Amino acid sequence: MDVFLGALLIFALRIGDVSIGTMRVLMVVQGRRLPATVLAVLEAAIWIVAISQVFSSAYDWPQMIGYACGFAAGTAIGMTIEQWIAHGKVLIRVVSRDDATKLIKMLADTGFGVTRFRGEGVGGKEVQELMIVTSRRRTRQLVAMVHKYDNDAFITVTGVAQMIGGYLPQTRAWSLRK
Repeated sequence: MDVFLGALLIFALRIGDVSIGTMRVLMVVQGRRLPATVLAVLEAAIWIVAISQVFSSAYDWPQMIGYACGFAAGTAIGMTIEQWIAHGKVLIRVVSRDDATKLIKMLADTGFGVTRFRGEGVGGKEVQELMIVTSRRRTRQLVAMVHKYDNDAFITVTGVAQMIGGYLPQTRAWSLRK
């Protein structure tokens, strides 16, 4: 029975270190040095305990299965936590064939800052591109508003690592200013 308890311990440790690793990578991508460093130390410490348990009984297949399954579960849990936290900013680009004046007003009234560009799509038809930087938490809200206005709009969402200057409503110190 000790073999199975050891496998369960390894499984739990791997869930912990892989989930923390997912969050650490997110902090690195966002340029958040201190949280990434703290998470790296925690991740490594947990991993060392887990791998030492595996090597202390390297021929026990339940330990190896616990290690592998903990890695897989930790990946899924880490991704779920990352989506739930939804930390950071995104750049949402909306390309519409329709006049976006009403959509821009609706977005502005809801607290979104919007920049509009006029362009030309396939076949020479005029299109409008809207650029909106917002918190990741508000992505679904914004996309739903756009689809309510223009169900055929083309929308892309890109993570933002750094912002300098500009306008971002409902946000405190968000930019690096000179």
